[in-house]
Formats: sequence, C-alpha cells, structure tokens
Amino acid sequence: MKTDQYIDELINREKQTELNPYLATRIMSRIENPIQKTVSRWQTIAVAASIVFAIASGIGLGNSYTSNSDIAGGLYVNDSQIENFSLYNTDGNE
Repeated sequence: MKTDQYIDELINREKQTELNPYLATRIMSRIENPIQKTVSRWQTIAVAASIVFAIASGIGLGNSYTSNSDIAGGLYVNDSQIENFSLYNTDGNE
C-alpha cells in the first residue's frame, strides 16, 4: 500500500509542475543556431597520428605474414581421379 501512495504522490507532483513558456523558444533557437565547438590543433594531430599508426601497423602485420605454400607444395592431388562424380550425374541416381 505504501508503494501505491508513493506513486500517486509522484504523479500528483508531476502534474502540478508548471511548464516554462520559453522552453520551446530556447530549443528552437538552439536548433537554428547550434553552438560551434572549436577543435584544438592537438586533437587533430592526435587523430591523424592514430590513423597513421593504424595503417603502419596493418602494413607491418601484412608484411610479417609468411605463407605456408612452401611447406604444403608437394601435397597437391587431383581429386577428379579419386572421386568419380560422374556416377552421381546419371539419370538413375537423381
């Protein structure tokens, strides 16, 4: 019961609050003339440096990759002789 009374009191207090008549005017003026925030030179330099670092890291990781094609070079097998798929293409096995 106490919770219901608390909720009712909260609703009544919200209903009794007076609205600011100039709120819509302030919101519309803020939309029409937004605040221009200047970006410092250090922030621009930091963003550029992080992009350059990310690109350099990607290039470095790409160059450090070694292919395993030399190790598996002798393991190429022609599967057409082992697996005869022509058996599955006949009219009786469809």
